[in-house]
Amino acid sequence: MIKYFTPLAKFFMLMVWTGLLTNLAFPFPGQAALAFYLLLGFMSIMHLIQLAVIYSAFNKKIRLTKSEAVQVFIFGVFKLWQIKDRLRG
Repeated sequence: MIKYFTPLAKFFMLMVWTGLLTNLAFPFPGQAALAFYLLLGFMSIMHLIQLAVIYSAFNKKIRLTKSEAVQVFIFGVFKLWQIKDRLRG
């Protein structure tokens, strides 16, 4: 089931990032812009923390390429589900 869920979830994550980054170039009216700025900051910090935890916890078991690190930052746990098999080996 994860095989079908992951691409859909990654698509929705990409849509969220697109909305948040669009707000930087074309701010939404009223208080929505402020909410989107806060959400962008929160999501960026959370994904950076997630990436730091992965690097510190699995440093000896797995080496992420730069491309994988960027994908983990953008897609979060959904990318991790795709590379979890490398942790078992």
